[in-house]
Amino acid sequence: MSLQSAQYLRQAEVLKADMTDSKLGPAEVWTSRQALQDLYQKMLVTDLEYALDKKVEQDLWNHAFKNQITTLQGQAKNRANPNRSEVQANLSLFLEAASGFYTQLLQELCTVFNVDLPCRVKSSQLGIISNKQTHTSAIVKPQSSSCSYICQHCLVHLGDIVPYNSPLLGGPAPGHQHSP
Repeated sequence: MSLQSAQYLRQAEVLKADMTDSKLGPAEVWTSRQALQDLYQKMLVTDLEYALDKKVEQDLWNHAFKNQITTLQGQAKNRANPNRSEVQANLSLFLEAASGFYTQLLQELCTVFNVDLPCRVKSSQLGIISNKQTHTSAIVKPQSSSCSYICQHCLVHLGDIVPYNSPLLGGPAPGHQHSP
């Protein structure tokens, strides 16, 4: 465990508290959520074993994504909500952002830990010449089972996001009102 990882964890606790502070406006909560995502991503990439031991991947999903998805879904399903279509649009945007985050995290993890997934399109195939590389000297080499676990975790959450955003599966369609 690195001292920096423990420091990241303390910072994450402050950010999680900020996100539940009712005095903060949506912009401040959004900023805290983004900072939490960045912090947890750094932990997962630089000290995966410690991050998994502290259940960072679960905290990331619950605090940065799931809680907000649940809140927005509740508001979008409330037929009495005058801002319902706006909330549905925000939910769709949030789900796109969540999907992008997990896709990017999976790309970074596979690159840094040299994991070859059959479903993954390599950056070079997408026309990206160089990958954003973390300082490899700061990375604590994880076990291959941990690498597989975190990649599977990303794929599971990418799969979790799809039904939320699919009108056919009960998710929102921008501007579409579901009939009873």
